[in-house]
Amino acid sequence: MSELPRGQVVGMDELRENLPRLLDALRKEGHEVIITRGGKPAAVIVDLEIYLEVQQALKEFADPEYLTSLLEARQEIREGRGVAAEEVFAQKGL
Repeated sequence: MSELPRGQVVGMDELRENLPRLLDALRKEGHEVIITRGGKPAAVIVDLEIYLEVQQALKEFADPEYLTSLLEARQEIREGRGVAAEEVFAQKGL
């Protein structure tokens, strides 16, 4: 198993007792809530906005053309051929 995300860890009993409070904390703090069952991680609850962003990112990374262009851009940056963020922002009027 890969490394667990940072977040609050709660057991099933605490989840049952404090679900409204935990959901409020998700929205405010943006951290995950890791649910344990029998002392072992079993599930993760995340804020809906974060979940949707992750799903969108997974779709983008599944597109071979997008992934290729992203990897090429990373290589350009490593080689010092990237464009400074300030320049991009200026071009976009930001």
